[in-house]
Amino acid sequence: MEKRLYTLLQQAKQEEKEGLGAIIHQFEKKIEAELRQTSPQNRDDLRQELVLKVLEAVEKYNMEDVPNFEQFIEDQKGKE
Repeated sequence: MEKRLYTLLQQAKQEEKEGLGAIIHQFEKKIEAELRQTSPQNRDDLRQELVLKVLEAVEKYNMEDVPNFEQFIEDQKGKE
């Protein structure tokens, strides 16, 4: 069973390699879809860049900015 992205982010933030690898694995289909839109000779370089972007996003992601359920509901009410 695949772990939720939030759990994997927590692991990655604790510098667990398993978490980072699983995050990249979860985005693999999206990466493959993007690679099909470019020429074959550029795909290897682009794959490396996309994986780096995912890793940078994990590094920059602030776990403390994730709202709890009540905060989420309040935020949604404000958007109506």
